[in-house]
Amino acid sequence: SSIMFANTVLYFDFTSALVSEAMGARTRRATCPDGTTTASNTACCQWYTIRDDIQSSMFQNQCGEEVHETLRLAFHDAMGYSPTSGGGGADGSILTFSSTELSYTENAGLEDAVDLITPYLTTYSSVTAGDFLQFAAAVGISNCAGAPTMQFKAGRPNASEAAPEGSVPVQTGE
Repeated sequence: SSIMFANTVLYFDFTSALVSEAMGARTRRATCPDGTTTASNTACCQWYTIRDDIQSSMFQNQCGEEVHETLRLAFHDAMGYSPTSGGGGADGSILTFSSTELSYTENAGLEDAVDLITPYLTTYSSVTAGDFLQFAAAVGISNCAGAPTMQFKAGRPNASEAAPEGSVPVQTGE
C-alpha cells in the first residue's frame, strides 16, 4: 500500500494490502492509536507519528539546512556499498557505526547530520536506523519546492557492520 505525504509516497510491503489494492478491492482502514488517523495497515500508523514529529521538530516544516544535511547523509549511507565484500547500502550503518564511517574522507562534514538524527533513533527504537534515515530524507525533501516525489519502503534490517571505506566516491576538482 502507499501513503502520500505532500510529495512523499510511502510504499509498505504488506502482501495482503498490496493484493487487495491490485485487485481493486476497497480495503478496510485501521484507526491508528491517536484515534484520528487511519491507515490501510496498522503497521503504517507509526510512520504518521514519526512524520509529524520530524516535520515540526527536525525540519520546522521548511526546506532548510536540516533537510539538506539529512538528504546528504541518506545518500552517503546508501552509496556505502561493496558488491565484492558485501554489506552496506541504505542500512543506517552511517548512524550505527558513525565512529567508523565518519572517519572516512568521503563522509567529511556529516557529523552535524548524524547528531541531528541520532536522538530520534532512541525515541523511535522500533524503527531501524536505515528505515528512519531514508524516511527522514523523503519527508524532508517533501518540504522543498519542485522536489520530486520520493518512494519509501520500510523493512530494512539493522546494519551489522560499517560500510567499507572508499565505497562513496570522493569529490575531486570542480
